[in-house]
Amino acid sequence: MASVGDHTEFARWLAADARHKQAFDQLCALWGELDAIETRITIPTPPAPKQNVWRWQWAVPTLAMGCLALGLFNPLSVLLRADFHTGFGETRDIRLSDGSTAHLNSNSALAVRIDGDRRQLTLLQGEAWFEVSPDKSRPFQVHAEQGSVTALGTAFNVRLHDNRTEVSVTQHSVAVDVQQSGGETLHTVVGEGRQIVYGSQTGVSHPQNIDAQNVTAWQRGKLVFENRPLGEVIAELNRYHRGYLLINDAEIAERRVNGVFRTDQPLEVLATLETALKLHSTRIGDYLILLHR
Repeated sequence: MASVGDHTEFARWLAADARHKQAFDQLCALWGELDAIETRITIPTPPAPKQNVWRWQWAVPTLAMGCLALGLFNPLSVLLRADFHTGFGETRDIRLSDGSTAHLNSNSALAVRIDGDRRQLTLLQGEAWFEVSPDKSRPFQVHAEQGSVTALGTAFNVRLHDNRTEVSVTQHSVAVDVQQSGGETLHTVVGEGRQIVYGSQTGVSHPQNIDAQNVTAWQRGKLVFENRPLGEVIAELNRYHRGYLLINDAEIAERRVNGVFRTDQPLEVLATLETALKLHSTRIGDYLILLHR
């Protein structure tokens, strides 16, 4: 529980700058997002506040609990289905029984079914790069959302991001089959150095050229951003940080970012972005950070 000194100091902080009050109001607005998990998560109800004790002493810790619960609850069902998974900031190399290797990025989950008749994998969350051992009798297939990727060669990267799936080919080629809303399946062969993106809201893109070194930079502990919106950059940083980095301003989210950053220093990256883009942040520890003007 926050002490009297805590809420006194917080009140002083609010009064120090009008932007502080605006930023905190934005944080409070996020409270509405917790309605979706109200029936699944019980947040303790505080006792009635004593006279002259400011009621906001409960708002900050409760808001932090709720926002963290919102993020931590949903992956539980994913982890129960996964055979392999990684935590925040963790990568993992998995040697599969057929001789292939799956490299899992941070905060990712993978289900594997390999037997005498099939090699079926499902990327449940996050990102993975696959190095495939040849076996013509058992096609190597990775399912991701409403599509599947079948290896026609050696290596490819699959990434789940913002309700879409990115398939990037780093060696040889793959066949991508995407289930359409009308029930039809769209079949596309994607060659080396190319990427295809599909999603339930965006449809299926035409294959585009990519820089394979940038796509797989996460394997070397790097994040490469070229003219990327800040909102996408923050979403990427959230994969490596145990907490929430937030933007509640559409104009800020569209500001462009260029740079190469380390995956093991998400808060240092955030500080660099604050300085470069002349932004400010409101923080509840390192667990809930809101970027604002």
